[in-house]
This record gives sequence, C-alpha cells and structure tokens, in this order.
Amino acid sequence: MRKRLRACEECHRLKIKCDISTNPDAASCERCTRNDLECVPAAPRLQRNRIQELEAQIQELNSLLQSQSNTSPTPSRSPGSYTTTSRGRLPGSVTDNHYDAILVFLDARIPPTKQQHLLHLYAHQAGAAWPVIRLSMDLEYLRTKAPILLLSVIAYTITQEAQGVDVETHDEIVRETMHVLGEEVIGRGQRSLELVQALLIVTYWNKSTRRGEQGSCYQILQLAADMAIDLGIAGSSLQPTPPAYFCRHHDTGSVDARRTWLACYVALSSSSISARKPNLYPWDAYHDECVLYLESQGDASDMLLCQLARITQLDMEISNHLCLCQLATFVDGNDYNTHAVIDTLKSKLEAWAAQIPSSLTSSQTLKVWWHVAMIRLYELVLHTPTNKALFAAPFIPARIPIKDFPKPTTIIAPLRTTLEALVQNCHAVLDTAAEMDPAMILSLPSFCFAPTILYTLFVLVTVMVATTDPANTYGQCLPKDCFRIQNCSLKLRTLVMYMKALDPTLSCYTTRMFDATSWLEQWYNDYTAILQRYEANLVH
Repeated sequence: MRKRLRACEECHRLKIKCDISTNPDAASCERCTRNDLECVPAAPRLQRNRIQELEAQIQELNSLLQSQSNTSPTPSRSPGSYTTTSRGRLPGSVTDNHYDAILVFLDARIPPTKQQHLLHLYAHQAGAAWPVIRLSMDLEYLRTKAPILLLSVIAYTITQEAQGVDVETHDEIVRETMHVLGEEVIGRGQRSLELVQALLIVTYWNKSTRRGEQGSCYQILQLAADMAIDLGIAGSSLQPTPPAYFCRHHDTGSVDARRTWLACYVALSSSSISARKPNLYPWDAYHDECVLYLESQGDASDMLLCQLARITQLDMEISNHLCLCQLATFVDGNDYNTHAVIDTLKSKLEAWAAQIPSSLTSSQTLKVWWHVAMIRLYELVLHTPTNKALFAAPFIPARIPIKDFPKPTTIIAPLRTTLEALVQNCHAVLDTAAEMDPAMILSLPSFCFAPTILYTLFVLVTVMVATTDPANTYGQCLPKDCFRIQNCSLKLRTLVMYMKALDPTLSCYTTRMFDATSWLEQWYNDYTAILQRYEANLVH
C-alpha cells in the first residue's frame, strides 16, 4: 500500500497515524484490515470543528447505549476501534478517554447490571477458590479506578455460559482484553498494581479462542512479574529497571501489594515445575515477611493464599533438592542417600500439614496440592539419565516412556516403599478431584490446577508401564491390579460430563484439558491388548 498524505477516516478520527500495510497491493491500512473496517482517505477538515464533531459523536453513542436493551444486537464495529475513542477532550488528555472506551466496549456486550452479577460470581467462585486477586464489590469503583482489571476478570474467569453471551461475543471479549493489555503494557508502557493483577488473572485463568491462543500465559506471567518488581512490591532484593525508578507503587507494603507478589510467586513456581525450568525469582525473606503479614493482617481468604504459597515453596524445595528442573542431573532412586533426602523433605511436608489452620483442614484444594507434592517427592524413582525431560508439560500419551525406565538388578527396600506411595498419592489426587464440585473445578485456575491433574495421571500411567514391562524388575514391587486405570477413567469421564453441563462450549480451558483425558480409556485398552499378546507369545 502506498503511503498517504493524510490518514484514513478511521485513523484520522482516532488521531493516530495510519498503520501502513506492508502488502503493496493492499487497499486498506493494517488497522482497518485487522478490524474489518472500510479504509477511506480522510477529507481535509478544519481543526476548529474537530472537538464539536467528536462531542456530537460521543453524545450519539451514549444515547444509543442508554436505549439499548439486554437483548439488543451487539454493535458490529470491531472492539479495536473503541480502545482509543476520544471524548471531546484536548489531545493531551488520553487516560480517561482510553478507559472510557474500554467501558463502552464492555457495556455494548455485557450490560452493567449483568457485570454486577458476574462480579459477585467471581467473588464467590474463582476469587474464593483461588484468592490471589481481591476485587471490590463496588462496580462503579472498579469501572472508575480499575476498568482493565474488571474487563480481565469478566473475560477470563467467567465461562461463556455464565456471561450469557454467544460464543462469538465471548471470544471477542477475550481477544479485546488481550488487545487492551497489549496496548497498555507494550504500546503505552504503563505500570500499575491493577495491570499486574490483570496480567495474573489472564495467566491463571488463561483461555484460547476459536481463532487460536491469545498470547502465551508464560510470557504474560513474565510481564506481570517484571512489572511487580518495577513497582517495588517484590521486596528490596529485586532491582527494578532504571526507567521504572519513578513509577513505584505508592504503598509497596500494603496487604494488596503483598498478596499480589505472593500470587506472582505461586504462578512463577507452578510454571517452573511444570515446564521443568529454574524459577528466576525463588523464595526469599520477603516472601516469608509477606506470608506472616497476611496471616496477621489479612482475612480468611488470605489464610488460604498463605497456605498455597507455603506448599508451593515446599514443592520448589523438593524440586531443587532432587534436581527435578535440572534435566542434565540424574538422581538415582535406588540409592539410600537419595531416600535420606526424601525422608527429610517428607518431614517438612508433614510439618506443613500439621500447621494448617483448622478452618482449612477440609480444603480439597490443599489436599490435592499436598498429594501432588508427595508425587513430585517420589517421581524420581521413574527417572533415568535420558528420560527426565518427558516429565515436563504437556502431559500427553505421546510422551509416555515405553522403554526408558530404571531397571535395577537389586531393589532396595526404600524404593519398594516409594513405588507403593507413588501410586497411592496418584489415586488420592484423582479421587479428590473426582469428588470436587464441578463448579469449583471450573473456578480453579486452568494455569496450574488442570495441568496438575494431568501430571498425576501421566505419572500413574508411567509407573504402570514401567511395572508391567516384563523385562523390568519393578514388577516385583507392585501387583498389576493396583493401578485401577479403568476406575480412574470412569471417574474422570463422569466428572467431565458434569463440567460440560456448566460449560457446554468448552470456553474454559480447564474443561478442555479434562475432556482431553478421554484418551486414557482407549490407550489403556490398546496397551493391555499389546501386553496380552506379548505374554501369550512368551508362553508359546
């Protein structure tokens, strides 16, 4: 496309330069192409009439929105054209204009009365099940002070069914939320506690639309962590970037700031252990200070967050001592010294379980995290010098080792006990998940809860394959009927059925991941048939 002397009508209306298309044959600029708008060169107009014209346009738009009923059709204009809509102010006053435009977009798809309902839904579901981000229940306050956070919560933590919109509108809201965050963080270089929290919401409850994934949750998490450090809420040991020196949060030691940094730690550690990469921001004295502060100054929800932070820290300690994230380092599971380390770490896990407040001892979420920590403690008995990378996400059938297993000639007693405990803890995780309320499962973050269940299933199947290998000595330690794979498959299939009733379009990534466990039954049947044929050939 040839460069124009004037911007097109849409770009001129927004007071921005045309984003010239790199395609020389294109008739539209990049922004109009992206937003499916007609790209028409702007006609010369007098600057003195510009403000009056914009005021009239906004007044007309406000009148239209006020008269729009809950069942009115969604405006056809692309959301990207709203994010920088002006409101008749001077060009230098852009912040309020920008935020007002976000609300214009949201209101056109979900009316404020519905937003209030969804806000309460978040507080009683996702916000209660995983209390990393606390929101005011005052909708007007959020609309005025934290519209991006409000948009992120509605877009990512609420299913399409609960939003009460069609699939296309749901996906449009998700895409626009990512677009707004990109404009704020990358385009405008903004930093605020609200933006860190919005990025964490998008990370924890990450979604992908029918047009593909909207940003990597791992990259979004890194943006959140770096911004938290720049704001000064990560403690004095982490140095902000030089440009952020004048952008520090006004109250770096507030309850909300400390809660947000702990939320960053839990997400960073979950990412580290799942991807099997070192955590760049390990636990330090300030994390201890934050936990103690929240336990003394916070509320009941903060108690759950503190316990999640404590068990996550122990999970990372297990990873560090047993080199789970150091793929080139092999730790022998048939060594007495290794099991001495395991016993020490197990004692720390038991000490953590003993200090859980009585109000949280029945928490199914903490029960899952306890048993998962035990699985990671025992996982190394399946490691060889060459198969450790297979225990990183994604946890899919294609990555299940078939031949690469430890095959010690003489098995020491602690290894036998560890294999039994590994299977028992896998069943405990899967049984606990199967007993949970499907609505609660949908409220838990898809970033770490669903992958944790898939990891557990992966480990259970892996130990079964290792044990049933006719050439493996592990078969001496566990009976073939102890794995109960068919029973696990039935429980998961039943759970998915209830989850789909709440999320029929699979708008929540957790539903999609649980639904993907359908491979288990067919895989088990195929594996069993192969094993039976092999054993039959040995007899003959």
